[in-house]
Amino acid sequence: MVKPNIVANGAIKWANGVREEMNISQTGSTLTFLTPASMLNPGGITIFSRIDSARNGNCEHYYNEGSVKVRMQVCDTGEVTLIQDGQVVNVGSLSQAVY
Repeated sequence: MVKPNIVANGAIKWANGVREEMNISQTGSTLTFLTPASMLNPGGITIFSRIDSARNGNCEHYYNEGSVKVRMQVCDTGEVTLIQDGQVVNVGSLSQAVY
């Protein structure tokens, strides 16, 4: 099995101290993350796609292509919010220039 790889050009530093690298498409329409391997998951990639009609002020909204109930909000200030089933599950900030 080929191990997935991305070319990271951005990262999120979550409130719990975890830093997660990602690839942001040139248009900003997709955010691609590596999914860590575990006993139940061989690992892979997770893609969040922008919801073009859902821009709210200075924030962009994305959905997880593999689990549409998982959303991410990324604001111009660098604030990032991860939402699952309508509940905030993590917050963080962009820790690298993204575009």
